[in-house]
Amino acid sequence: MAFMDVSKISRRVRDEVKKRGLFLVSPDEWPGEEDMVVFVCTDPNPNDCGFTRVGHVVSSEISGNFCMPYVMDGMRTRPQVSLTQIRAYFPSWEDGIKEVLAAYDEWA
Repeated sequence: MAFMDVSKISRRVRDEVKKRGLFLVSPDEWPGEEDMVVFVCTDPNPNDCGFTRVGHVVSSEISGNFCMPYVMDGMRTRPQVSLTQIRAYFPSWEDGIKEVLAAYDEWA
């Protein structure tokens, strides 16, 4: 997956992520397609985002200009192993990330 510069995400959304003690991470390299991905994680280490994520947002060529958010819906269990796609497309990174945060608030 391709790198996404998270500093381009609006300050308001980044502040909402920070308020929850979470981090936005986009790895320089990620195996797979050329989609861009932003992980919402409990740890800022990009090498550990697979294990600390509470969700992520993917923007792909398949979806055009839309983003697809995924969330860990087992927040109350350890390990958090159930990754679920939110069944909607969102027009921006910010909208997708806000949806991940809403699920995190509900399930955390």
